[in-house]
Amino acid sequence: MVYQLPPLTALRAFEAVARLSSFKAAAAELFVTPTAISHQIRMLETYFGLRMFERTARGVALTPEGHGLFGAATQSFTEISREVARLKRREPQTILTLTSSTAFLSHWLVPRLGELRELLPDLDLRLHASNAAVELKPGGIDLAIRYGAGPYPDTDATLLAEDLFAPLCSPAIGIRILSDLSRFTLIHVDGRVRPAPPADWPLWCKLAGASDVDTGEGLHLPDSLLATQAAIAGQGIAILSLVLAADALKAGLLVQPFAQTMKSDSYHFLSAPGLGDMEEVGILRKWFQTSLTQADAKS
Repeated sequence: MVYQLPPLTALRAFEAVARLSSFKAAAAELFVTPTAISHQIRMLETYFGLRMFERTARGVALTPEGHGLFGAATQSFTEISREVARLKRREPQTILTLTSSTAFLSHWLVPRLGELRELLPDLDLRLHASNAAVELKPGGIDLAIRYGAGPYPDTDATLLAEDLFAPLCSPAIGIRILSDLSRFTLIHVDGRVRPAPPADWPLWCKLAGASDVDTGEGLHLPDSLLATQAAIAGQGIAILSLVLAADALKAGLLVQPFAQTMKSDSYHFLSAPGLGDMEEVGILRKWFQTSLTQADAKS
């Protein structure tokens, strides 16, 4: 047989009085008056036709019937509290999808996701890797880190940092002067998203005055990820982005043997129309701007 439960407010008042052995303390905990607590207890005792408490000079004590109800009530409220906490943790988060190149996501953003989660713990940031420009629209691809000269119409665009390229290699190679270049393998990135002008060996050698280097020879790799790993492994010297290689340089996995750099395109933060004033978007924009500006200044 299924019985109708007594009012939840009465059970809650009963559990508090039984746990605290005091009508006054229960009233303070539940933010009501002691009179209201007494009314709830009388309602509960009327429902059962039983006394739940014995009033004594020192306060209140549970009757045997009250002891049984108190055990069940405590267990039930504990389970309810646990489930409420679990459900609160699963409250819908703000979901934003950000697109950028595979190189930027892999080299720069993914290592910093922990920092970003601490900054925006309630943001569910989803990453979309694409070297092609993807249309931004709310509820689809919301944000982008784009690499180029701009402009970017129909978006809220913010300049983050200018990129620079330079030859980078493992410190184990021990290269010191320009003439050393002819003794080591040049690593070429064939699949790089081309900025204007192209950041490659022919242009760098022209700027550095290294006219005796055969820039047609060397190791050709399809992307900057592989080129970076090859350079770290001591397989040769690669022309790499100082922004994307910032962590490897800081860790001492790569070094920049020559001061000559090449200017390239810039990083921009883009948001879909209508999202520019969103609080989380503003915080993300500022975080990217600060973090990339610091990296740009160090390079």
